[in-house]
Amino acid sequence: MEKKPLVELRHIYKEFPGVKVLQDISISFYPGKVHVLLGENGAGKSTIIKIISGVYQADKGEVFVKGKKVKFSNIKQSQQNGISVIHQELSVIEDLMVYENIFLGREVKKNGKILNKAQMIEQTQKLMNTIGIHINPKSYIRDLNNGEKQMVEIVRAVSQNSEMVIMDEPTSSLSEHEVQALFEVIERLRKENVAIIYISHRLKEIMEIGDTLSVLRDGILVKTLPVAEVTENQMVTMMVGREMKQYYYKPQAYKNKEVVLQVSHLTRKGEFEDVSFQLYKGEILGVAGLIGAGRTEVMRTVFGAEKPDSGECQLFGQVYHARTPKDVIRRGVGLIPEDRRQQGLLLEKNVKENASLASVLKRARKGFIDFQWEKNAAWEYIKKMSIKTPSERELVKNLSGGNQQKVVIAKWLLAEAKILIMDEPTRGIDVNAKSEIYALMKEFVENGGSIIMISSELPEILGVANRIMVMREGKVSGFVDEKEAAEEIIMSLASVGSE
Repeated sequence: MEKKPLVELRHIYKEFPGVKVLQDISISFYPGKVHVLLGENGAGKSTIIKIISGVYQADKGEVFVKGKKVKFSNIKQSQQNGISVIHQELSVIEDLMVYENIFLGREVKKNGKILNKAQMIEQTQKLMNTIGIHINPKSYIRDLNNGEKQMVEIVRAVSQNSEMVIMDEPTSSLSEHEVQALFEVIERLRKENVAIIYISHRLKEIMEIGDTLSVLRDGILVKTLPVAEVTENQMVTMMVGREMKQYYYKPQAYKNKEVVLQVSHLTRKGEFEDVSFQLYKGEILGVAGLIGAGRTEVMRTVFGAEKPDSGECQLFGQVYHARTPKDVIRRGVGLIPEDRRQQGLLLEKNVKENASLASVLKRARKGFIDFQWEKNAAWEYIKKMSIKTPSERELVKNLSGGNQQKVVIAKWLLAEAKILIMDEPTRGIDVNAKSEIYALMKEFVENGGSIIMISSELPEILGVANRIMVMREGKVSGFVDEKEAAEEIIMSLASVGSE
């Protein structure tokens, strides 16, 4: 007997002022199946999730849950119907314990008055045992890693008797080990007959975990089909509407081996120890390693955001002791942080103001901002970098992830940076935007710049970097040349080391 859909969308339409976000979307989601939604940023995936969960209401069309027509007007109503959403930005509260997060707003009480902590802890442990999660219910969230926080979100969803769990980019900040742990939990949920909607830009993951795939492009459903019947290249073609002839862009490394950055025996107690490396003019140096290996901490120290306990850095042959990032920026270094929204952009400011942030004071005339230069410079880079925005006055918070990242890169190009430190530069960005950023990186280094790129995606590092430095537990465990580079070698250095 064929299963009936748990949730069904029939002919859904949604518009915002001047933009058709969804047009005639019909998709069925089944119990015990992982249904992947794939598409570029702005394709309509998030809007579908918000309609299912009650954040938005469709302008036209119908939503059915277990065959019954529903029209949710808020999230609470969708939760009461067994639907939970785990967002990319996790919603756990850092200063509460695990069990307190699980039962937040649904606390178990004795006699309706006193909190029954023992029962909540016991129930949390039972839930974790059911889906194979090993976390102490009395641990504080702040003491957990990202993977464990993700698991707490899943336990909370299961505790609400959720029959559908929606996961939005659940692996974007997880290590390879944590991703596999998540997949094991998803497999258990699948066996418990839970319907899962899974949003990801990582095609390899989709092939591994997905049952069914729905591809969206510009608010239109391109196709729904079994994952087993599609290749990664076909996914990309359906997503972008054309065959991508090239995805990764790797520059030809300079042959003169001019050292632009020399780091010697850099140490910061408790974070990294005795880190030494060189960056050459005209190359991309990839930095690989598991989450917690110390990669970000080293580069923040090189950038002057943290102070080392010992060691030395040289830029263009001169020793520098940075007191603040300003000292390093003046020497021609820019940092593109892992969390671009919180650390790389001023979300309430427009594209022009963000793009000129690192250079506008240098261009000031007698202490006054040169607004004409600012406007012209912003437009030059909007065109040069194909930043999709209605105008230079558009707030950056309204742009897609890929276009936001281009604005961060434009900021440093306008500041005439010679070295870019890029921390997870394509995280949460769709396939087409990733390829555009790789092309920008290639152009930058072929014009004489140099890039340090931290990435947790091995195919990305292999596809883009000229050399790869691998870190493990705060130390450099080895260097790999592009000719010898392979996933197995990098993973071995990252997890076992060079011993």
